[in-house]
Amino acid sequence: MRHAANATASPTEQQSNKSTTILLAIAGVMLVGLIYSVVVRDPEVSCPNELIGAWVTSAKGYEEGMLVITKTGVAFSVGADHLDAQAVRRLEATPDGLRTLYTFVYGDSRRDEQTLSFYYDTKNQTITFKNQAHLVWTRKAVES
Repeated sequence: MRHAANATASPTEQQSNKSTTILLAIAGVMLVGLIYSVVVRDPEVSCPNELIGAWVTSAKGYEEGMLVITKTGVAFSVGADHLDAQAVRRLEATPDGLRTLYTFVYGDSRRDEQTLSFYYDTKNQTITFKNQAHLVWTRKAVES
C-alpha cells in the first residue's frame, strides 16, 4: 500500500507566503487610495480674467472691505486687521441675460468648503452678491 505524503509547507515557505500576502494587501490599499484621489480630486480652477482684481464697494458698513480674486483664489479683507484668503476649489458660471451668475466653492478642504455666489454685470463691470443686491462692487483701479 502506498502512503500519501503530508503536504505541509516548511516554516520558511509559510513566512514567505505571509510576507507576499501582506505586500499584496498593502499594494491593494495603495491602489484604491490612488484611484480615489484621482476620481475625487477637484479639477484645477482658473478664474476668468474679467473677475481677477481687487473689488471695493462704497456701501455703508463695507467701506473698509475688499474682495480680491486671483486665478486660483479668493480673499476677503475687512480693514487692515482681517484678511481671509482661500483656494477656489470649484467654479460654475451660468449666463443670465447681460449678467453671469458665478458660484465659487472655496476652502482648505472638502470639510471646510464655503460657497460665494454673485452676479457679474458685463456692461457695468460690477459684482453684486446674489444674496445682497444692495452691495455693488467695482474693480479698484491700479495706480501706477
